[in-house]
Amino acid sequence: MNIIHPAHVPGYALRAIPPLTALLAFERAATQLSFRRAARDLSLSPSAISHQIRGLEAQFGVKLFVRGARSVRLTADGERYLAKVAVALATLQDAGRDMLQHRRDASSELWISSLPFFTSAVLLPALPDFKRRHPALTLRIEATHQYADFNSSRVDVAIRYGREHSTGLKFEPLVTVKGLPVCAPALVKQGLRTPEDLSREVLIHLTTQPRAWPAWLKEAGLSHLVPRGHLWLDSVPAMLEAAEHGLGVTLAMAPLIKTRPGYGKRLVAPFAFEGAYHETIYLVSRTEQARDRRIGALRKWIMEAVARAK
Repeated sequence: MNIIHPAHVPGYALRAIPPLTALLAFERAATQLSFRRAARDLSLSPSAISHQIRGLEAQFGVKLFVRGARSVRLTADGERYLAKVAVALATLQDAGRDMLQHRRDASSELWISSLPFFTSAVLLPALPDFKRRHPALTLRIEATHQYADFNSSRVDVAIRYGREHSTGLKFEPLVTVKGLPVCAPALVKQGLRTPEDLSREVLIHLTTQPRAWPAWLKEAGLSHLVPRGHLWLDSVPAMLEAAEHGLGVTLAMAPLIKTRPGYGKRLVAPFAFEGAYHETIYLVSRTEQARDRRIGALRKWIMEAVARAK
């Protein structure tokens, strides 16, 4: 009687390997000890991260996390699994980087992942200058609010708010920005003079920054102000266009808003009050590409473009 070991059954060994999406969700959540931060890193919802991890726990029949009201921590099984998963994912990342690096080295293309308003206010006006300096290089610009995945994409540099700790990435400050209320001149003529007058106006929000207006109102001492209404849009250009059409008041990115055509005419800042809260926009690149001449040329061009836009 021949006995076949289960490991020799086609596909048997693969049953112990969960989907990559689940492994990535687990690694991010275990490293950050936060489903919310893991969700942000992977451009998913916290419930999606939780679903992936529950799938792993069901597959292996163990608890990987102890879930508290406001935090999570790894169980002993979770810590043991993380040690091996992290090594496996690092091996996959190295293999992917090697493939992408080989392709990039032979390529004349450079990929930029940039915030939409930064793209329109800073990068696009400076493109003719880049082409004049580097005619052999082609730029591919993705205007998005999503965090760039340097491990699995072709992104060479990213332009992002905030400095998140990430191994292998270099963060260089580009510009400090503040939220500046702006509106059409007609609203000012109708009596919009002070922050208190916002109670008669519609506030225009960016869907990816729901705390922007509440933070500004808190600084102005108006945490409990109730506006006439709210308008939510998914891009900064759409917000600014809505404000120009007199649909309400929105928060622009100062000082970069000054580069927008029509600023001071079709779009004005109605208040003298200026909050202290600010954020920094960073240029993010791989530390391993620090000596890449193409990345160096891109970095120099972006920093000079920012200096002209201030």
